[in-house]
Amino acid sequence: MHELDMTLLQAIGAIENLLALPSCNLADLSRVRYQTARAVAARRQAVDRLVNAAMLDGGARADVAQSLRSGSFEMRMLYTDHVSAWPTAKALQNWPAYVLASRTLASVIRAQVQAERELLYPGMPPVHA
Repeated sequence: MHELDMTLLQAIGAIENLLALPSCNLADLSRVRYQTARAVAARRQAVDRLVNAAMLDGGARADVAQSLRSGSFEMRMLYTDHVSAWPTAKALQNWPAYVLASRTLASVIRAQVQAERELLYPGMPPVHA
């Protein structure tokens, strides 16, 4: 999980690097969005497996897992809505608005990763990516 977290946060960092620019080109934005989508999907699958295993274990771990389901679902919906609302061509055409929306999404994803780390595998060191 630590590696999946690092990969996702590095992909978000790559997008944030582009967001700092006054404009962006299609190839760069497409590349980092693709990397981020792959990282989001891989991590989502791994978290789902951890949550499902915790639910089967029952007890306190199941309670923790259940509490994560709603937050995880909300973050997934926000991500899906963002991707749908901002196809790459539209993002390039309206760069300032895309930058604002993407910074908000990056913040939500970072917070969700941290919350999941603290609840699902608390012994892991923090990820700085």
